[in-house]
Amino acid sequence: MQSSSARTRLLFEVARACSANDVRALLAELLDAAGLTRDERVEVLGGALVTEAVRPYWAQGYGAGDAHMRLQCEDPELSDAIEAIAPMLLGRADAREEAQHAIATLEQMLQR
Repeated sequence: MQSSSARTRLLFEVARACSANDVRALLAELLDAAGLTRDERVEVLGGALVTEAVRPYWAQGYGAGDAHMRLQCEDPELSDAIEAIAPMLLGRADAREEAQHAIATLEQMLQR
């Protein structure tokens, strides 16, 4: 079996030769292969969209607030989409964390 870094290098080599449509198809196949639930897929893709939207500003050293303000100025439509998605992603992450905590608490109670 290939190491994680070998698989990553191979994936990057394949991706460099792909069109945008090929990348979309490859991404769908990766999500299928990972066996992610629908909710997990939404979180992965939404998180990737948010990250990609603000990455140019983070790379320039801007913090989250300043990166968001620059995105609003340069691409208001994308900024609106990010503002709509971010609370949903945060809510799902919070709910997952709360559920994991509740399960851990129940497991501790049952072990007593």
